[in-house]
Amino acid sequence: MRLLILGLGTAGSKIADAIIRPSGYSSRCSDLHAVAVDNDPDVLEHLNHIGEEAKFYFPKDDIDAPELLTTRFTIDEVKAKLKSFDVGVHDAILVCAGLGGGLVSLVPHLVSIIRETMFEPVFALVTIPAEDEGESRLIRAMKNLQTIRPLVDGVIIFDNQLWLDKVRGELAETTLQKPASISEKFWLPGTSERESIEPYELVNRHIARRIRLLVHAGEIQKGIPQTVLDSREILNTITGMSFITIGLAEEDLPDHGRIGIIRQRNESRVGRQERAARIVKLAEKAVFRDISAYCDISTAKKALILLSGPEEELSMKGYMAVRKWIDESIDGYEMRAGDIPVSSRQANRVSVLIVFSGLKTVTRVQELYERFSHKEKAG
Repeated sequence: MRLLILGLGTAGSKIADAIIRPSGYSSRCSDLHAVAVDNDPDVLEHLNHIGEEAKFYFPKDDIDAPELLTTRFTIDEVKAKLKSFDVGVHDAILVCAGLGGGLVSLVPHLVSIIRETMFEPVFALVTIPAEDEGESRLIRAMKNLQTIRPLVDGVIIFDNQLWLDKVRGELAETTLQKPASISEKFWLPGTSERESIEPYELVNRHIARRIRLLVHAGEIQKGIPQTVLDSREILNTITGMSFITIGLAEEDLPDHGRIGIIRQRNESRVGRQERAARIVKLAEKAVFRDISAYCDISTAKKALILLSGPEEELSMKGYMAVRKWIDESIDGYEMRAGDIPVSSRQANRVSVLIVFSGLKTVTRVQELYERFSHKEKAG
């Protein structure tokens, strides 16, 4: 799937940069283009994968009237950059932003510019602030979400509180030290080079992994039979569907040395049962634990299931069981599914990604709305 990504503010710019980060998993990085706009020149300078010509410094935070900024050089430059892409080059536009940030208030103005020059659907990928970012930031986030929701074709929700808790646990396991703050950096062991990372950066990688898999799902690989999910089916699942969540669970496969041994094991009855059970287990984890934001899946209007991994490890029995479960769990009647088989030399991991769209309830969004509306009434 061909995607144009617009990162707004520090969070949005870093997420956009993480999404287009080169990966051996997908060979078609040329289908991803990104533009970053931020008010922190240091952040822009340290974006490693977005080209310099696509980085724009915006000198003001907390914009009160973004519609008055059309003559400012930054907006004009961003507009010119967006217009430089040929009509029809992309399948969709993805606007990434942290809901509590200052530049998120530019979203309505920039979406209107995009609508003027492009006909592709526009989606927002937004992060809800964590509790320790402060109540004023949370209130601003909910107001921004109410503003953005009707302007775009769908809103992908990521709950920073949920994911910061998760990555803190991951860092505690790998570094034997629990992060004391959201900005504390750690050295990750087991890499060719010592790599420093902070919890938010690891969250951004989780976000990027989900988007990259969806992008890769629209690619048809030569010579490998598969149940194809093309770009049109992905877009049909999320376009016009308001709130969207994405679950992803993965499991690294044991190294059996020779591919022949793997195939021999998989051809046995026990091997087939193990493969089916793994797919079901990963699907449950994707829905109930490793989802972008907790939600009531019974309110979803549409769903999409994507399996990926070595071809010999993808179980059709497990696939059909998960498909039946999700189909019976959602409120709507549209459920799409597909797989991305790869050779064992390309990847040694099985992944199950599940998208829910048209959700009436995203748990933390509902909780914050109720919390702050109650305070407003009380005040």
